[in-house]
Formats: sequence, C-alpha cells, structure tokens
Amino acid sequence: MLQRPTNMARRKQSNGRPTMETVAELAGVSKITVSRALRGSDLVRTELRERIAQVAAEAGYRMNVAARSLRTQRTQMIAVVIDRLGHDELPVADPLVLSMIGGLLQVLTAADHAMLLTTSNHFLASNSIGADGVIMIGQGEAGSHQSSVAALGFPMVAWGEPIQGQSIQMVSSDNREGGRLAARHILEIGCKRALFFGDDRHPEIASRLEGVREVFSSSSGLLVGTTRCPFSLQGGVEAAAQACEAGTQFDAVIAANDFIAAGACETFAARGRLVPGDVAVVGFDDNIIAHTNKPSITTIRQDFSTAGRALATTILAMLDDSIEPGQVKLPVELVRRETTGGSDG
Repeated sequence: MLQRPTNMARRKQSNGRPTMETVAELAGVSKITVSRALRGSDLVRTELRERIAQVAAEAGYRMNVAARSLRTQRTQMIAVVIDRLGHDELPVADPLVLSMIGGLLQVLTAADHAMLLTTSNHFLASNSIGADGVIMIGQGEAGSHQSSVAALGFPMVAWGEPIQGQSIQMVSSDNREGGRLAARHILEIGCKRALFFGDDRHPEIASRLEGVREVFSSSSGLLVGTTRCPFSLQGGVEAAAQACEAGTQFDAVIAANDFIAAGACETFAARGRLVPGDVAVVGFDDNIIAHTNKPSITTIRQDFSTAGRALATTILAMLDDSIEPGQVKLPVELVRRETTGGSDG
C-alpha cells in the first residue's frame, strides 16, 4: 500500500536537500523569519537568530545564493584579478602572493563573501564574470591593465601606487619609505656609490627609486646609475654583468626585489667580487630567496598577509559606502642580513 509523503518530504527539493520551509518547520517559525535570521537581520532577536542558524546547520540547509542575488542585487563574490602572471614577473605560486591571498580569504570569508581568482586578461575578455567588486594585484607598466579593469565600472581597490589621472582606491606598502630605508642603510655601513636595479616604469618601483634618490640627494653618497631589468634572478644576473662590463665604479646595489638581488650576488660571485666585502646588496620584499640565498639578503620587508586583509577590508567598506577615497599605506621595515654585513634575520 502506498503511503502519502510527509510534510517534511514534501518540503524537500527533488535532489533531497532541505529547503527554507524545512528549517522553518523544524524551528517552529515562519519562512520569512528564517530568511531574516539567516541574513543576520536585526528584526529577529539575537537568541532566535542563533537558534535558527543552529537548526539550519543541523538540517544541512544551504541558502539559495542565486535567489538571494536576484533579491539583493549582490553576488557575495569578490573578483581577485592578478595582472601579469609571467614566470619572471608575478607568479601566482610566489609565497608572498599566496600570503596575500590568505589574508584576503581571512577577511572575505568572515564577511560571507566568496573569492574568484582570475587573471587580468581573462577578466577583461570575459563578459560572464559576476562580482560585487574587484581587487586587483599587480599594476604592470604605467598601470595599463589596472585602468582597463577600472573602466568596467566595478567597485575596485588595487594593490600598488596611485597613478596620476586615475581615481582608483589604492592599498600599498610605503614604497618610497622602503627606498629611503635601503639608501640610508647603505650609507650607514660606509658605501658611497650605489646602483639601482629594477624597472621604474612600474609605479611601485618608481616610488622606491624616488625614495633612494631623495636620500642620496641630501648626502655625500652618489646614486651612480639605474638599470631597468625584469623582476627575476636572470634579470639581476644580467644587470650586474652589465654594470661590471661597463666599468662603473660602485660599492652597493639596491634592487627592486629579492630575486634581482640574488641574481646580482650570483654575478658578483662569478666575477670574484665579494658580497658584502666589495659590494653591499639590498633587496625588497623579504621573499623566501632572501633567506635561502648564500649570502642571505638584506631586504625591505613587506607584510603581504596584512596587505591582503587591508585590501579585503577596503573593498567591503567600499561596497557599504563607508570609506573615504584615498591611499592606504602599510609600513615596511629593514631586515639586515649577510649581504650588508648583518646576521641572518
């Protein structure tokens, strides 16, 4: 004999997942109360919201995000767009990039937002990516891709330096101060003639170089040259070789990142120039290679986990219209290691 389905069974979707009606019946409240409670509405008492949330969890209920998006016009999705994923520029497997992504997740998931990780090329080419806002990591030369992404009209925050003519909300380390710290340290250990290796067509690098120049311009030391090179080990190898072959007299190198610094150390070792005896070297970022290189690299440390949290907090504030436009600057610090005569820190 066939039995009629129970009310509970009728309130289940065809795939067997519990519905909002299921939660309402189990909690002994109305469907609208469940909806309000799971959205965190103040119209529902705190203790009742907590009880409904517990009932929903025990029943295995998940909100219909698509339906909620239609109702609220929010996707609860933040697109994290990474620019320039070349192996020598901004690899996504870089521990510092992963640290930043971890910081993003920490804040976004706590705020009930998912994160969509993609590249600038894909984001610009696709017309099917839905998001409430965009976080962009990596500016490229003169911020060209950054401008293109911003032109799509999403609320957006970017990691990097402000660019004249753009009104994008920015978060960055204090790159100029990082350049100043590196230059002051070089002078303090007795160096007089320094080179800068890095591509200053990138806004962050240009700001670091400005800080270096600022310090040298008010000292007895000289910045005797700058060499544009890729952000890679090979870039540092070639920049250092170029300086040696040109016969430039120098006793220090300030590099735009730790990979360039490590490559320079490799060239100096191959040519019999002692680091730090003949040439002191300072990098930037405090990447893993700064620890593992022989000799270990003095560097300017950026906190990428804090950076990720700051980016996420900023985009959420923008979505709530609770932020004043402007740049968020995060502190940097000098970490002295063997390439300038310090201990491995």
